[in-house]
Formats: sequence, structure tokens, C-alpha cells
Amino acid sequence: MKLLKKVLVTLALFLFISDISWSKPNLILISVDTLRQDHLGIYGYDRNTSPNIDRLLKSGAWFDKADCNVPLTTPSFASLMSSRYPHETGATRNGIPMLDGMETLSEILKQNGYSTAAILSNWPLKKNLSNLQKGFDLYDDKFYEKRWLFFNDERDAKEVTSLAASWLESKPKPPFLLWAHYSEPHSPYQFHRGFVFNEPNRPDTETQTKIDAYDSEVAYADSQIGILLNKIRELKLDQNSLIVFIADHGENLGEHGYLGHGRYLYQESIRIPFGVSGPGIPSNQKIESQAELLDFAPTALGYLGIPPGKMMRGRNLIQPIKGEIPWEKNRLIYLETFPGAVRGEGAQNLANTKKPIWIGFQLNEVKLLYYIPGSRWQMLNLNADPQELKNLADPANQNFILYSDHLLKWFHSWEHSIAQGNTDALTESDRKKLEALGYLNK
Repeated sequence: MKLLKKVLVTLALFLFISDISWSKPNLILISVDTLRQDHLGIYGYDRNTSPNIDRLLKSGAWFDKADCNVPLTTPSFASLMSSRYPHETGATRNGIPMLDGMETLSEILKQNGYSTAAILSNWPLKKNLSNLQKGFDLYDDKFYEKRWLFFNDERDAKEVTSLAASWLESKPKPPFLLWAHYSEPHSPYQFHRGFVFNEPNRPDTETQTKIDAYDSEVAYADSQIGILLNKIRELKLDQNSLIVFIADHGENLGEHGYLGHGRYLYQESIRIPFGVSGPGIPSNQKIESQAELLDFAPTALGYLGIPPGKMMRGRNLIQPIKGEIPWEKNRLIYLETFPGAVRGEGAQNLANTKKPIWIGFQLNEVKLLYYIPGSRWQMLNLNADPQELKNLADPANQNFILYSDHLLKWFHSWEHSIAQGNTDALTESDRKKLEALGYLNK
């Protein structure tokens, strides 16, 4: 009898230890739409727009040089989940969903026993317009309130936080993936009570007013993210979760004579905040090495101990973050952007706008851009010219010849095989919503 009891106790202990050793971390993805890196305090902004985001990023590692590969919402999130370029995913424009054959992070996690939920807030991420619902047990894209008091329905940051917190409180079966996406500070920007910056020395211009409203949106979203982070800590989920913070793209706020995103590949729209926090991630680590949005899925999977998808193009950054291997030097990041959204203007026009309008790459301080419709080149030095105002493209310059040949070779390798999702996905109601968000003017 004593022997049997001893065997049972040993077996129970073995099963308990096995359960601990085999349990995988959770993944919590917090994303913010249209968030410029340089409008956050941790990246040097002079306004206190982001105390909660700053604390989250400082609790782990964050990238000083992180870029999205496309400055449009649906294409960028399709790339984030699949770690592939828009010309491969088929989601080249807002209103065109990702192709069915794309393997995504959420599908991989679902196959590995994860509970999965997404709380969305931006119209281009609707399942019929994005096809990003694959692999999610819950894909909450039901928007009812009018965030800006007129036509385009969105979901306010407060509701995103409430729904995400409620899902966590429901004790989803671990391990789990939670994706909470905040629309603020997407245009049209509005001021939020309690989050207004009125420095007396600021110029009284229309552009400055928009910047002030944009910053109010950032601060409001930050406050709601802070509430969600408090809930995560209250439930002790930070002790067994990788928390990733990222933006899909940035926003031009008058630079280069442009307000918005999607039309150009300048740093204001391309550079994004990106950081990871969790057990085993060194805290307060600012990383100067280059990263890109395509790295998100392979990095998250690497932390969770799951192999990346076979076609994923990004890098697993966990080993260099932990100091186990050196950072890759001279990393080249490819960029592309397409017209803003499907207009419903017919197959012929869709064919004419199937190609990107700009392509480019970034290599250390060098940035090369090519405007396809006008066959126009720009070569920029980001260190000497951070505002990207001086075009160094010169047909007699050997570096320019080398760089331009490389970019064109990359483009020609896929220009005749650009994937395109279902262009009939956009309804008349969707078209009006996207127009209200400003996409149909780009």
C-alpha cells in the first residue's frame, strides 16, 4: 500500500512538472494604427503623450530603427501576420483582402493549441476586407458606434480595452493569443478631454492644430493601453506572456506637403515603434540595429518555441535580443506602396493600378526610392539629411548605379506575378467608409 501511494505521488509530481515544462507562453499583441515613432516619449518626443507605452517598452527591448514595409493598414497587417510582402499576400490595397493561401501567425498558433482572439477597431481590418480572421476563435470586428460623430463607424479605444480585458477575465484556455488593435490616432484626428497640449509658444497654424489633435489621440490611446496593461498585471499574465507593441505604419503631418499615409515612403510614414517584453527579455534595452515589420511573426514564434512558417521572410530576433548571437549588420529593408484603396471603378482601372506606385529599400543610412508611374529616382542619406529633402540620385554616381540596379532587379523578379486578392470584396457601404477615412483620395 505504501509503495502504491509512493508511485502515485511520484506520478502526480511528474505530471505536474511535465505540465509546467510543456506549457507555452501566451502572446499579447497590442497594435496602434497610424502611430509615428517620433511622437512617443521613449523615442524623444517633448510632449508627454505616451507614459504607459513608454513603461511597457522600457520593461523589455525596443527598436530605434524599425520600419514597416508598406504604409497602408490592410496590406501592413497582412504582412505582419504572414511575414510576406504585399505583392505576395494579395492585400496590396485597402479594400482588397489577403489571399486564402497565406499562412499566418494566428493559424500556426491555433494549430499548436492556442486559444486566439482579436479585438479590432479599424474598418479596413473587417474580415471581408482583410481575410485576417483565419486562425482566430474570436475575430471581433463588429463596430456600431460612430467614433467621429459622422458616417464612418469605428471602435473607440475605451471599448477596445474593455473588450480585451473582459476576454482576459474570462480565463481563456492557455496558452493564448490576444490581439488588441487601437485606431487612434488615425485621421480624422479629434481632441480628447483631458489629453490636450496647449503650449503657448506653438505656432497657430492649421498644420499645428492637426498635430495637436493627433497628439491628443495618441495620449488618449495610451491611457487606455495603460488600463489594459494594468489588467494584464492584475491577472499576473505578464509572468508568462510575450507582450509585443507595434504600429502598422506612421503618418505624414505636413512633411513633404502631405498629410496622411500610403502615398509616399518617407520616414514619417515608414518608421514605427516596435518592442517586445516578457520573461527572459532583457529590460530597458534600446536596440540600434535595423528591424522591420516582417520580423514580428518569426520573432513571436521564436519566443514561443514554434518554428516559423515556411514562406516567412522576416527574421527571428529573439536570439540577438537575448545576446545569444550578434546582430546582423548592413541589413537591407525593402519597401513598397500601392494606391490607397479600391474605388470600385472597374476591372480595367484595377489592372492599371495593380503595380506599386513607389518601391524602395533602406540600407543603413542610404534610402533609395523609385516612383514607377513617372520613372523618377530619389537617393537619400538619412544621417546627413533626416528630413529627406536632398535628392542625391545621380546617373554618374557609381553607388547610385549599383543601388538602382539592385532595386530594379528585385522589382523585376516579381512585377509580373503580383498577387491580388478578391477585388469584389468591397461593398458600397465599405467604399463610403473608406472614403470617409481618406483612403479613396490616395
